[in-house]
Amino acid sequence: MKDPIGFIGMGNMGMGMARNILKAGFPLIGYDVRVEPLRAMEGMGGQRANCPRAVSERARITFVVVLNYPQIEQAILGEQGLQEGAKPGDMIVLMSTISPFQVKDLAQKLGNRGVQILDAPISGGKEGAEAGTLSIMVGGEEKVFEACRPILSVLGKNFFYMGGIGSGHAVKAINNFLSATTLAATSEAVILASKLGLSPQRVIEVLQVSTGRSYSTELKFPKFVLPRTFNSGFTIDLMYKDIETVTRMAREYKIPMFLANMVQQIFGCAMIQVGEKGDHTAIFAYLEDWAKGKKGD
Repeated sequence: MKDPIGFIGMGNMGMGMARNILKAGFPLIGYDVRVEPLRAMEGMGGQRANCPRAVSERARITFVVVLNYPQIEQAILGEQGLQEGAKPGDMIVLMSTISPFQVKDLAQKLGNRGVQILDAPISGGKEGAEAGTLSIMVGGEEKVFEACRPILSVLGKNFFYMGGIGSGHAVKAINNFLSATTLAATSEAVILASKLGLSPQRVIEVLQVSTGRSYSTELKFPKFVLPRTFNSGFTIDLMYKDIETVTRMAREYKIPMFLANMVQQIFGCAMIQVGEKGDHTAIFAYLEDWAKGKKGD
């Protein structure tokens, strides 16, 4: 029988990932602060834990897929956290997007207890989580990566070992900076096209089969921007945080990044207008308002 796998966070991404672990035949012990997703997980055959500590007491490998660093700290280091039930040699896989600096700090704190961290942020959205086709960028000790490989192969179609601890999250931040940049640039292009009397839908169709194509033209514009639903499930404050991670790394290593700083400012200003929890694809509406002469309050 396969060893049980721990899982913290049954949210937008986590539920689909937990389902795939169960479908692959791994016993799953899960925890979430909300009751509803735990009931859904139990309905799929998982076992509910009443706190993170109860997860680590029963699983040697635990995946953490929560929203942000404060939630990670609470789940791992807080009262009844994973560290209280973890044993030397246990592994915690961080799949939430946080900064490499935070990953290294956690690894140092847990390393004193003999618990090993693998940083493994993901890309691919809710669809990729449900289909098991995520891209996973991995940093940490290679032996820990190999121990987790069988579960990672269930969750992702493409996973890459990048090197030491923090390197996975460094690559993820760089990826999100590029994603934010193409979204902002495509928004400006489509807004200009509209002013010229061109159909935004047709422009996106052209870009998607031309050299201007990107994930924004492939998915974000057809699904979230052009229908004006702006509901991709990824908030603008999270995107801003990821770009800030890139600019911080650039400052630390004295690398000039003109576009990164500009894109950070664009998303920062948009965040004031649409709200921190507004969807990141609403950057289009913010830039559109500027084109109409509405700059917000």
